[in-house]
Amino acid sequence: MSYKTILTVLTSADTKASALSEAAALATAQDGHLEVLCLGLDQSHGSYYELGTNPAVMQAAIEHAQNRAQEVRDAAVPELKKTDARWDAHTAVAAGNDAGHAVVARGRFADIAVLPLPYRDGAGPEESAVLEGLLIQAGCPVLVVPPGASADMAPERVVIGWNESPEALRAVRAAMPVLKQAKEVHIAIIDPPGHAPDRSDPGGSLAVWLSRHGVNCDIQVMSASGERVSAKMARHVTETGSELLVMGGYGHSRFREALLGGATRDTLADSRVPVLMMH
Repeated sequence: MSYKTILTVLTSADTKASALSEAAALATAQDGHLEVLCLGLDQSHGSYYELGTNPAVMQAAIEHAQNRAQEVRDAAVPELKKTDARWDAHTAVAAGNDAGHAVVARGRFADIAVLPLPYRDGAGPEESAVLEGLLIQAGCPVLVVPPGASADMAPERVVIGWNESPEALRAVRAAMPVLKQAKEVHIAIIDPPGHAPDRSDPGGSLAVWLSRHGVNCDIQVMSASGERVSAKMARHVTETGSELLVMGGYGHSRFREALLGGATRDTLADSRVPVLMMH
């Protein structure tokens, strides 16, 4: 299996702040097709479904957002023409709080989406909304690429952040084409619970399953020792020389993560390598 439909989403005409070049490189490496969704955002409305919105005002806002979407596309097309990828570029509009909904239809039929790190200087709230929409509503695997990292999906060493969750297992399934080609795959387990089904052999069932697919993997059980789990995982990725982290995303509710922070946000913020996620 390979990734034949690759999606990326642009929310501004600043293509350097996007993951456009990384997505194009992945599409070329996978001999796939790149779908580029150019979003025009209307920040004057939280949602187009708000009660009491004046129709004339709303229509003017939509037209403005459509113009913004076209500006984003006009900036993306010259960059796309420089690549060897096969591509299409589409436009869509969204109100500020609805950016996630705007990407769902495309995300449902993508093999993988490639996005920039949403938690960085200069990033707006729409970028995390796009990530959540693709992961949670579209069920699409997402590769989050931090600045300066590569997205060719041909890493020699990979870390799996394993916590027995359904989200983590779905991420591993989505990453299987990459895991089978990697030279080393490290299953990293931090502070496994004593009541887990595999408490006598943490990660053992996952390792057996992966080995039957020809994946060369090992298990490394670690203690956080007072360190944040995300920081411990990031340090482990660095120490193993790994080039990709595979993990589940939003194991808790988005509301809880928004209020308290969570492993998803913290891990993305701490990571210096691409992170492949599933919900």
